[in-house]
Amino acid sequence: MSTIELLQKAIDYIEENLKIELSISEVAKRVGFSNYHFCHLFSDVVGMPVAAYITKRRILHAIYEISQTGKMVDTALLYGFDTHAGFYKAFKREFGCSPSKFLKLNTAKKPKAVCLLEEAKRMLTNTQIKEILLNWELDRTLKIEPTFAAGGAMQSRDTWNIGNEFIFKTGKNIAELRGHIAISKALAKVGLVTPCPIPTKQGEEFIVEGDRFFVVTNRVPGSFLPVEERYQENRVEIAIQYGEAIGKLHQALLAQDDMLEVNDTNMLEVVMNWAMPQTRTVMEQWECPLPEAFYLEYMENFPKLYNQLPRQVIHRDANPSNIMFDEGHITGFIDFTISERNVRLFDPCYCATGILSESREVEDGYEKWPEILKGIIKGYDQIAQLTDEEKQAIPYVIYSIQMIFIAWLVDHEVYKDCALQNREMLIWIWENKEDIFKI
Repeated sequence: MSTIELLQKAIDYIEENLKIELSISEVAKRVGFSNYHFCHLFSDVVGMPVAAYITKRRILHAIYEISQTGKMVDTALLYGFDTHAGFYKAFKREFGCSPSKFLKLNTAKKPKAVCLLEEAKRMLTNTQIKEILLNWELDRTLKIEPTFAAGGAMQSRDTWNIGNEFIFKTGKNIAELRGHIAISKALAKVGLVTPCPIPTKQGEEFIVEGDRFFVVTNRVPGSFLPVEERYQENRVEIAIQYGEAIGKLHQALLAQDDMLEVNDTNMLEVVMNWAMPQTRTVMEQWECPLPEAFYLEYMENFPKLYNQLPRQVIHRDANPSNIMFDEGHITGFIDFTISERNVRLFDPCYCATGILSESREVEDGYEKWPEILKGIIKGYDQIAQLTDEEKQAIPYVIYSIQMIFIAWLVDHEVYKDCALQNREMLIWIWENKEDIFKI
């Protein structure tokens, strides 16, 4: 039995016994591991310590049963919490508010079974990657190395470096892949360095096996800029480079706009119908509510500007991790899989908020960020001149990005720290808007 299968057995045992006392040693013994080895493997694969996982599963089951029966104290005791106070404290650590407040703001969902085996099927070993790469005329001695997302914080599970020249990627959304390929080839025609597919031995751009695609592209030279370098003394000059690069990218995309098939997104509708209501709930739940003035100002002003904002195909994920630098200069962009037709202002603002999300990692990051935002906007404006309406809309596009991200993070608890950071960011941006948006 593989390690994943043994850990799945442990998870299944935990799930079946949430209402009785469980010890880590008991669970480890069930699957034949020492306590130390089991705890180490569990944290690596599942992403949290065993004890925290057991507590979380108990909380999720308990709150669902409470929502169905209304019996809070009895249900908390049933799931191993010695007192109502103990359940209250554990619940608040997990969800930011009391159980009763949570149920007023949300509909509790029946917990889904955790299946590591499904995730394991998606993950490729180096041996499997080598087998798949036989479809391309590549040097078999090239080293396979992981890539990293979220500014280097997380190892990607679907993208690898193949030597220094190639990228190997897998996924299930073939339509997104085709969009990425079309955009990359269109940009390459006008001289921009982009990740284009390397043909297979049969001359195909990618291969499909089952429900997954596999593609090899050239690697854009350079690497993304480390966080500390984005905030150093020449941060304004670097920010201007970001803005100029996005402006040049947009000019190239605009020239190809009619030939590119991508989703057409109405950002205002997305925010008004989904992101804003979700943000209200989340901010209230975590006891950091935004004042009503925030929502009123957004709803009063942004709809007046929105339809006047220039729209085109944009990168959509123009965060600093997707912008490559080499020897102090930007060499190109990567990952066009979620490109869409949207207000063009989204990309420079998204780049800026991506840098702000890393501000904790440097001294006085929040205080330095307004200069970075202004540099990005200045650089963009020098290449793709902003309209008066776009300049007025900058705060609202940034608010929109933050609300969309906060709403999206609700169902992606692996990014719990990121969710906390983005809630803090939106509050700080709102509270300091007068100083930030003197652009």
